[in-house]
Amino acid sequence: MCLGQASRPSDAEIQDRLAQAVRLYAERAAETDGPLPAFPAGAPMTATEVMVTVTAMLRAVNLQVFELGMWQAWAGK
Repeated sequence: MCLGQASRPSDAEIQDRLAQAVRLYAERAAETDGPLPAFPAGAPMTATEVMVTVTAMLRAVNLQVFELGMWQAWAGK
């Protein structure tokens, strides 16, 4: 779904919402014993949308995919 030009949030608003969502997700995932799906069942997310976002998030905190893999192995995630 593409938003109309008049209703599009600014880059700063998108960044703020994403930061808030990441913090909330991380807190809830830490409180949950099992896996916490990132999206509701049937959410229309494409692999490209996810890869673009995850790549930007990794760059923002100066992490490489290798480091993510190592953390997943160590943390059992």
